[in-house]
Amino acid sequence: MKDLLIEFESDRLGYGKVELRNPGNIGIAYGVTAIIGRNGSGKTTLGTIIEKGRYAYGNRLRFSNPNLKIKMLSFADIHSLSGMEAQYFAQRMESTMNDMVPTVTEILGNKVKSGNWVGLADSLGLRDVEDKKINYLSSGELRKLIIINTLLTTPDLLILDNPYIGLDAASREELNSMLHDMKDKGISVVLLVCDPNDIPSFTDYVIYLERLRIVSMEALKDFLSALPTSETSESPLEIPALPSKRKPFSSYHTAFEISNGHIKYGDRQILDKVDWKVMKGEKWALTGANGSGKSLLLSMVCADNPQGYANDITLFDRKRGSGESIWEIKDHIGYVSPEMQLFFRSASSIREIIIQGLRNTLNMYGKPSAEETGQAEAWMNLLEIAHLAERKFQDLSAGEQRLVLVARAMIKQPELLVLDEPLHGLDNKNKQRVKQIIETLVERNGTTLIFVTHYKSEIPNCVDQTKTLIKLHT
Repeated sequence: MKDLLIEFESDRLGYGKVELRNPGNIGIAYGVTAIIGRNGSGKTTLGTIIEKGRYAYGNRLRFSNPNLKIKMLSFADIHSLSGMEAQYFAQRMESTMNDMVPTVTEILGNKVKSGNWVGLADSLGLRDVEDKKINYLSSGELRKLIIINTLLTTPDLLILDNPYIGLDAASREELNSMLHDMKDKGISVVLLVCDPNDIPSFTDYVIYLERLRIVSMEALKDFLSALPTSETSESPLEIPALPSKRKPFSSYHTAFEISNGHIKYGDRQILDKVDWKVMKGEKWALTGANGSGKSLLLSMVCADNPQGYANDITLFDRKRGSGESIWEIKDHIGYVSPEMQLFFRSASSIREIIIQGLRNTLNMYGKPSAEETGQAEAWMNLLEIAHLAERKFQDLSAGEQRLVLVARAMIKQPELLVLDEPLHGLDNKNKQRVKQIIETLVERNGTTLIFVTHYKSEIPNCVDQTKTLIKLHT
């Protein structure tokens, strides 16, 4: 019997509408435990049960310390931290609607002056953000802020849901160093991950989930030695044929161009003297460290950022501000990003959300046509999410949500596809599936592609040009 911090005693564990089967003799050990499984396998549910489902739904969990202080963190926790939510994605860029959005200092107060804050922020490379509004932080900066804020409360057990998403290579190393230090100080950690490559080498045990069933608990070395090659292989998958191309692309030469580009919020310069030209049909990777401004630059590519009017920007051969409507621009663009997922709100079914990708905002709702429904079904089958068709977005796991937004962006087969970390949070098979679909779609259609990731292995083979942003320190 392992020395367990928490033991799962009941053969079934539930929370909300999800129930997990438990074979017994499994729990959370002291030190670092990784909980791994495919998207939708029940990882987040198990984390939630550990944090606050001790007595709910008939669960029986035995705690070695009845007063164990547990905190679970996910990307969406930024809403509860700030106490505010944007009501729609583009609002986060609109300064006139964000006068009341707090800065990091306004949220954390005197914490940012403490030695603990300085030490933790330095350990995670989170510097010079105290005066930034919370909604202008990059996805990587948001994750670091949430982790640091929780560590200031000194939990006994910290559960991190997909903590590496949105972190550049240096930040991942910094986080692992911090987790190792926490282990040495007696703080136990649970990591909910999809990719075996994300499991740190100092992990003690691995709990494997499959289809809402806790399958096993093993020491890290035993888990890795038994890991099927298919879990780390990038061998091509057999996927259904892509739906037919919807319509011919319009005639243009320049998809996007910015000259001497700049973005500034208050006294903080995020982008300065940025020049970039993306021609029709080109395939680009956009790279840069956390906080370098990648998402803000993409917000101008996608006509979401009002500061685009203060810049020299061309979209589809038309100068920004020359009389074109935002909807005319967006009709040509498919877009996925971590920030979109964070701020996405919809009471519609998954099928309806994907169908909305065929429409602009002015015509978003209304009864779907038979053709639209057929298109949605085809893309759900292609991404293997047809079983989610009647579910609600907020009830899905983070990985399932990402697949839905990918389908929503691709269904109209746009002329410009802007994919900001589209594979993060996906298990290896889903990563390979989405990557193959991207490569097939853009090559067949001649689609212009901008692809953002912190993992070189995720970049599609068709990408042959790279734009790198340098983080400013002003």
